[in-house]
Amino acid sequence: MNIKIHRGLDQIGGCITEISTETSRVFIDFGQNLPGNGEPTTPEEDEALVTRIFAQNKKQHEAVFYTHGHEDHVGLFEYIPEDVPQYMSEGTKGLLEIKYDVLYEGADLKVNELLENECDSQEYSDALNRLISADNKCKLLNKIEVWQRTSPRKDPESICIGDIKVTPFFNCHSIYDSHMFLIEADGKRIWHMGDYREHGYMGKGLIPTLKKYATDIDVLITEGTMLKREDKCIHEHIASYKMQNVMKAFKYVFVLATATDMERLASIKQASTDAAKPLCIWSLFMKKTMAYFTERESKQSKGLFSFEPLFYNDRLLKKLKQTGMTMVVGTSQMERVKGLLDKLPQEETLLIYSSWDGYYKDPEQVKADPKYKEFRDMFPNVVDIHTSGHADRHTIEKVIKIVQPKEVICIHKEADAEL
Repeated sequence: MNIKIHRGLDQIGGCITEISTETSRVFIDFGQNLPGNGEPTTPEEDEALVTRIFAQNKKQHEAVFYTHGHEDHVGLFEYIPEDVPQYMSEGTKGLLEIKYDVLYEGADLKVNELLENECDSQEYSDALNRLISADNKCKLLNKIEVWQRTSPRKDPESICIGDIKVTPFFNCHSIYDSHMFLIEADGKRIWHMGDYREHGYMGKGLIPTLKKYATDIDVLITEGTMLKREDKCIHEHIASYKMQNVMKAFKYVFVLATATDMERLASIKQASTDAAKPLCIWSLFMKKTMAYFTERESKQSKGLFSFEPLFYNDRLLKKLKQTGMTMVVGTSQMERVKGLLDKLPQEETLLIYSSWDGYYKDPEQVKADPKYKEFRDMFPNVVDIHTSGHADRHTIEKVIKIVQPKEVICIHKEADAEL
């Protein structure tokens, strides 16, 4: 087998890994560059990159596998040639279907609104392009093949692409239904970790899985996101406990978090329950992802991943002024949140910032995407309570010692980060 890292050795995200034999090849992830990581690209440049990669080293049997649904891993899926099958977990596909359906609905409403009013032609053109893009992605997702997450007591099923065998294994990351892969061909065994961590609610299976299946590994491909960061990776339940304590000190609590991270949402929900506050949301996307998580995971998690939030509207405000609230929000709700803040007493209002602090501390990140800092700056009272979706140095070291590969390749890392 040959391994070629097209992108990811010297940047976080935008990952593209190619593994090939004489007759076959598979790709692990085709991701977009993250803001502030790698050179910014246009859609045309992204499409040209994918076309160029597939024109080289052409094989009889080809396929693309995705570790999870973050854009820096799956963002270029729409440019993959039509004759190349794409595979992702059933949970990842369902999550992306929700995402692009919501984007389509929002773009459709915007286009109709602009048609009814006199509008700038460029604004209408941009809205129409967003609508077309979301529609195309929805249609393309229908063609993607899926595997189902294997229950803990069963061995996962493999997928064969020519003479390459790919076996997916569930792992814990800051998005729903992430996976790692065992790739076998030519008598060699490669283990691709994807993005992973041990300190999430579902991270307890990482080490047992590696001990059972990651044996006689020739090459271990691991992420190294945290290698240069000093972040302390506390467990999700510790993050929840910290949130609970500050929720008790403020009547109106906003939490900035992502709609696709089921485990963080569970931490927030549990903290809000313990602090005796109703849990509210203000995003259709979050409403749909919470319903999706509840449907798929509530029973086997004994209710940890069961969500019944209130969907906020102005009629609720009178009641919430009596009870207080926890409101889970994203940066896309900035204008609506700003309007609500004007109706609440500042001294009783708090933002729990539950995202990576580099989004508002790192000047390069702020320049690339200023929304996080702008959102944070709206609040008079702010506390950071977060834990990473990625493995810290200690966990990476533990993984290498358990797997004992002949070689290690570190991707998804900063250029000067070292194992």
